[in-house]
Amino acid sequence: MRRTFAFTVAAALAGMLVGSVDTFAARPPGAGGGGGGGRPTPEEGAQNLSVPGILVGGLLEPLVCGANPSDVPDLVPPTGTPLTGYEVDPTAYYWVQKVHTWQAPCFSDTGVEVFGAWGDNIEGGDASLTTGAPIRVEIVLYNRTDYAATIQGDPTPTLDGYDVGKLQPSLEDRVSAWGHLASGDATAGWTANPILVQQADWVVYDAGMQIEIYNTDTLADAVPLQLIAPEINASGKIVYGYNLRVTEAGTYTIHFIAPNVTFTGCDAGTCEAGEASLDIVVTAKNTGGGGGGGKPNR
Repeated sequence: MRRTFAFTVAAALAGMLVGSVDTFAARPPGAGGGGGGGRPTPEEGAQNLSVPGILVGGLLEPLVCGANPSDVPDLVPPTGTPLTGYEVDPTAYYWVQKVHTWQAPCFSDTGVEVFGAWGDNIEGGDASLTTGAPIRVEIVLYNRTDYAATIQGDPTPTLDGYDVGKLQPSLEDRVSAWGHLASGDATAGWTANPILVQQADWVVYDAGMQIEIYNTDTLADAVPLQLIAPEINASGKIVYGYNLRVTEAGTYTIHFIAPNVTFTGCDAGTCEAGEASLDIVVTAKNTGGGGGGGKPNR
């Protein structure tokens, strides 16, 4: 059995307490910037937008974005001095999340179509999700609106971004440093290496996004309907994430409501109109391994 949802002002107000929802935490361009020493930890700094973004239904502070598709700001390059000595290539220098500051272009718009991409740990259905263990729930909204006529008159529009990767492969994603390659040297100066990002890979922010999670059989709430704030993940994308933990085994429906965008589809579950749903199976702790919290949406 599935529940139906109708977006109302009353429902939105009822969900103002976001509980354990991860909050958005990005620094504005030019705020701070790392020097040449130290290593970031998960508690330090904040992560930067590396993939072009579209804001729908409201602004997303502290990002500095254009007012419409014809007003797209330039890529903001990294501040500070890149760091070296990382496992992926100990001789290379990198601009690092939570140490340096940069920002990919972003702009506001209305009527945006999106494709929903669920987190790797829940999308494939092959992860062991168990009671009492953390289950990371994530969805990224990728643009499906054609901006050929509005983004600088380009028939195949692209915007600059950065290819941010994991710098410490032997560590878990959540504790590894993430960054993008720097060019140059201390004498000649350091430069970043932007990439061109196709419009299908731009990420979308819906200011009215909500989440609810419930037991599909009993309809009991695991997470009551509430607004959810996004975060910027390690690779620099806008992500809607929730750290779920349940005590009862069973099938659970994850239900996101995005009132300001229209889904054209998703990589699993059902995504249509302004809603995205996915069922996951959670087993009793003594029947399987750990939770499904280790793989972020990249």
